[in-house]
Amino acid sequence: AILVLELCELCHRIVQPPGMDSESFGFLVEWYDSQAHLMREYQLTVFKPQKGPLEAAMYDQKAHRGFLKRTPIPELKMEDLIVGSTVTIYSRHLKVKSYADSHTRSALESKRTSLAILLQPPAFPQLGQLVGCIEAGGLTIKRLRLVNDSGPVVALEIVGDDADLLWSAACGHVPDSAYKQVQREQIEPYFSDRERFPCTAAFDHCTLCIVRPHAMKAGKAGEIMTAIQSAGLEISAAEMLHLQHAEAAELLDVYKGVVPYHKEMVDGMSIAPMLALEVRAEDSAVEKLRELCGPYDVDMARHLRPQSLRARFGVDNANNGVHATDLEEDAEFEVRYVFEMLAIQAR
Repeated sequence: AILVLELCELCHRIVQPPGMDSESFGFLVEWYDSQAHLMREYQLTVFKPQKGPLEAAMYDQKAHRGFLKRTPIPELKMEDLIVGSTVTIYSRHLKVKSYADSHTRSALESKRTSLAILLQPPAFPQLGQLVGCIEAGGLTIKRLRLVNDSGPVVALEIVGDDADLLWSAACGHVPDSAYKQVQREQIEPYFSDRERFPCTAAFDHCTLCIVRPHAMKAGKAGEIMTAIQSAGLEISAAEMLHLQHAEAAELLDVYKGVVPYHKEMVDGMSIAPMLALEVRAEDSAVEKLRELCGPYDVDMARHLRPQSLRARFGVDNANNGVHATDLEEDAEFEVRYVFEMLAIQAR
């Protein structure tokens, strides 16, 4: 292990000569090659220029050759690079195993901390507002899942530089009865023990809403959930998932050949974690959520329905803020596909 660290630090100095106009950070990552049924390991070097997006290069340590030349990755952010998290580069989901050198560890761990929070049942009606406060406070939500623990409890793992200070500043006004701050090992069962904490989806009178990855990265999940709850709709299941490219393609297969930007939709849905929600109403859940979301075309939504979710949070038609079930007959299938199949596969 010491030899590997020394070699990684040597690689770090080679790919980042002194005096260059960017700082570099090294990570050891792994990627599951589904065609070869192999777990492949790489060294990922991320460059942070003074201007412009982050850039990345990858080196195959086993084959002793470069895998990806240094190239800009506009969607990649430093806060995504957390040990244990998954980042996507050119449709490959890379799990960050560890830091590759002492410089990266020192630079990123000196201030970055994580918090484990359990939002309690009395706070659930204000779920969207509380998540919005977290996002507005400069914190990143790494994991989120709704469970039943004597009422609706939302398990959150959040990270940020000086996370404790940011949490106090953003949510200091929240009553103590609204949440519990626990140790990481105490919150883990809320995500992993699905016998003790099964999915809360009801699979009836429901529809599927997905906060797309671009909206999650922009810190808009709280505002979207607030809009859903304010419209009188019930959020009955919630979980953050990072879809594999093939999973996103299957979920969005109905749009293949129908819209010209299908490939961009699939890429956008798998590039980072999304937030899946089962949304319920006594009647017409599909229609009510679609009305709230607005036209699929973002420009049309901004012109005709400027207060709709897609008008407010959409970037373009492939990344229009939210996915919502189109047809009543597809609603239960979509909710089951996400919460019964994809969520279990993601464990």
